Amino acid sequence: MLVQHCHGAPGIVTCFAQFPDSTIDDLLIAGGEMTWCAGPLRKGPGLCHGTAGNGYAFLKLFGRTGDTIWLDRARAFAMHAVAQHVRDAEVYGQFRYTLWTGDLGLAIYLWNCINAADEFPSLDSFFDRVPAHASV
Repeated sequence: MLVQHCHGAPGIVTCFAQFPDSTIDDLLIAGGEMTWCAGPLRKGPGLCHGTAGNGYAFLKLFGRTGDTIWLDRARAFAMHAVAQHVRDAEVYGQFRYTLWTGDLGLAIYLWNCINAADEFPSLDSFFDRVPAHASV
């Protein structure tokens, strides 16, 4: 079963967390619980198919519900992602510089965990800049 931002529940939670209708709250929370139960990913610390990407589901749920359990879970995933980053840097002898699969995405995720923010790089930034009357 794939439980990663780009293939499953964490991405659904991240993408629909700002949907104004509360009728999907149970679905989003179930997606967050599934992500928590699946645990951090083995693939690495990045956003796409990585621990940080999955952790954004928790940040989004914290932003939507205000329940601090989601912020605590996001921060737990952050600590795991930091350990993955350190391990990968030692194993491969280099850092990964891309936003989606590298350290830049992890750094932004860590910043959001520290600041209890939930802005997913490029997704939220893009939609915040699109005028309401524009079609995407």
